[in-house]
Amino acid sequence: MNKPVLSIITVNFNNNKGLIRTLESIKQQSFLSYEHIIIDAGSTDGSKETIVAYAQSTTHLSFWSSEPDKGIYDGMNKGIDQANGEYLYFLNSGDCLINDILSQIPFDGTQYLYGDDQLRRKNKQNRIRVYPDIPDFLFLSNDSLCHQSCFIHRSLFEGRRYNIQYRIAADWIHSFQCIIIEKCSYRHLPVIISECDAGGVSSNAQKLYQERIKWFKEYFPPVLSKGLIECSTLEASSFKEILPLLGHTNKFKKRMKKLILFLYKIHILFSSKHRQ
Repeated sequence: MNKPVLSIITVNFNNNKGLIRTLESIKQQSFLSYEHIIIDAGSTDGSKETIVAYAQSTTHLSFWSSEPDKGIYDGMNKGIDQANGEYLYFLNSGDCLINDILSQIPFDGTQYLYGDDQLRRKNKQNRIRVYPDIPDFLFLSNDSLCHQSCFIHRSLFEGRRYNIQYRIAADWIHSFQCIIIEKCSYRHLPVIISECDAGGVSSNAQKLYQERIKWFKEYFPPVLSKGLIECSTLEASSFKEILPLLGHTNKFKKRMKKLILFLYKIHILFSSKHRQ
């Protein structure tokens, strides 16, 4: 097939029922310029047989493998290595595309296209997560863009892969580097892209926070990482409730930013005197 617009990458391990749901959601898409790559970690629950049957029923499955790996991000990296699309999209087993959503995505060269998602919660009503139009530092320091709702331009994977030393924060690290540090182009699509499992491994908020702090300390010089961690802590604190108000208008946001920085400098001044 010609080079596709989109490479859908699915990672699976012993989740045959979830894998079947994922495949069914892909089959109902009318958008056809995609390839599908499935990386299975050596499942023993019938997943391999499901993949073989799927391969016989579609021309979109360009690659699949079933062998042990080093975790979710290792599997996602293997998928990246096989991808030919202009955009990469990670829809792991158990996660599903909403209706005929791919036909609504404007693959226009924007490096980070992201929409909203719906969390599937056991014995509870599903919850919709709506992401901000501007994923700034205050947002990404304590939250993340769900990879099941992100279409990432292949240029953002050139020369790099997900860091498998991080068990649940590697996709957050990638988005933070691309959007905050490298200032790649991005666009929020006000539509629900996917339904994903609220009980997934990344739902461990404490572990995720610890990995973010670890990365700040490893990636940035001590003085800068300390400031980033303090800002991250601010976002995670009770102040989070008032932070959205700061962006009410640009003028108000600038004034409040100056005020907060002024108060912060006073705090540092008195803290340093107290230490002396």
